[in-house]
Amino acid sequence: MKRLLFFLAGLVVAGSAAVWWFTGREEEAPIPDEKRVAMIELEDKQSGPGYFHAEADAQPDEQGIRWIAPDKAAAQIDRVIRERKLEEVEREKLARLIDEVSELHPSRTVGGSRVNVARLNVALDANANAR
Repeated sequence: MKRLLFFLAGLVVAGSAAVWWFTGREEEAPIPDEKRVAMIELEDKQSGPGYFHAEADAQPDEQGIRWIAPDKAAAQIDRVIRERKLEEVEREKLARLIDEVSELHPSRTVGGSRVNVARLNVALDANANAR
């Protein structure tokens, strides 16, 4: 009889532990994707008027990268020149920079070129620091 009671008590304890293990534990927070987090932080740092920007409703891709068309980037050159107090000669350099960082869209159905906004802004800062 004692053995039966110990056995039943052991089952109750084991059952309680199993219930706690599977339901009582808090959900672990998922580990964030480093590239996505880095892109978000980089975009926050490059949010001023002296930088190129994607449209407000542009959604980042799965890696957190925001893309714009090269003509949308070219339309922002005047603002970037004005805000950074650059000389008019820099206009052509900025247009070449946009061409350099432009890349073909991987989807053939979408087609056309696109510009990684963060990469363009990093290149913009690198050129400014080189002067």
